[in-house]
Amino acid sequence: MGGTVHDLLADGLSGWRMAGQGGFVLVDGAAESRGGHGLLWYAPAVFGDFDLTVEWRTQGPYDNSGVFLRIPPLADDPAPAIAEGYEVQIDDRGVAPDGSLDSPLHLTGAIYTLAPALARAFRPMGEWNLFEIAARGPAIAVRLNGVPVSRLDHGDRRTAGHVAIQAHHEGSRVQFRTLRLVPC
Repeated sequence: MGGTVHDLLADGLSGWRMAGQGGFVLVDGAAESRGGHGLLWYAPAVFGDFDLTVEWRTQGPYDNSGVFLRIPPLADDPAPAIAEGYEVQIDDRGVAPDGSLDSPLHLTGAIYTLAPALARAFRPMGEWNLFEIAARGPAIAVRLNGVPVSRLDHGDRRTAGHVAIQAHHEGSRVQFRTLRLVPC
């Protein structure tokens, strides 16, 4: 059963709101993160169960970002999204909070701190990648470039909310050119 396709970047950044620091600019039709730490969230709609495709690419070796799912509406503070929603990580180095590298819970495709990335399927810096994210009730499954990379079967956070993309830190420039969501 499919629903109406929501092409969330079809009108550029119309309908999107920034919470926190940093921001996004349009570069050749793609939304590119600048500065940070903040979230650009899609305010016009709340989504429950859905399929989401996201095309993204990193520009440098220290780029970091994420795709946030089922977050609450935000004011200026992104903290409620981190506490109540889910993040599909973009960080090819897999940097853990203690600074160690290659952490499966912090690697590209992981559902941040909740479900590890089980495969390294990201393409080299500068090449476009494709997330396919399926959210059904308490379950979230992530495919990266056609490879299943993570799955959370019993999430205990929100089952509906907004989607967002992350501006992580100064100097990080992750681009997003497609965010297409189909409710189920």
